[in-house]
Amino acid sequence: MKNIPDELYSRILKIIPIACVDLIVTNSKREILLLKRKNTPAKDEWWFPGGRVHFMETREDAVGRKLREECGLQGKIVKEIGTYDLILDEENNNPSHAITTVFHVEVNNDKVAIDNQSVEYEWRLCNGWLKNIKSPFVRMILQKVKETDAAK
Repeated sequence: MKNIPDELYSRILKIIPIACVDLIVTNSKREILLLKRKNTPAKDEWWFPGGRVHFMETREDAVGRKLREECGLQGKIVKEIGTYDLILDEENNNPSHAITTVFHVEVNNDKVAIDNQSVEYEWRLCNGWLKNIKSPFVRMILQKVKETDAAK
């Protein structure tokens, strides 16, 4: 898999949306894993593991890769939650546009090994996260999880 040089990737980000996956990772206690982001977009915010889908990679394969790379975990996809436009207007007039598919993934082992994209991680129940999440997108997805859990 070839990496896109940083300068070219920055130019691409300014003209087309990027295909991404975001992962709702749950453990056996029904806790949800979020990572505190180190980089833009959403720097210093709690966010789902995930990221760009590579060329010739399925979204499902990207889920497994991002789970391994960002969290050091393996899991199984439970279901696809939905696909959303995620438009973030970052500071310094540096907006980003992703088309992201959100997947629910269950893991058996909750010993996380974060990569250099994040500064910390936490496992919390959905209501615990909803109390202090800023991002409207993350809040919306967590609310969907809460409603799904309540319907069970």
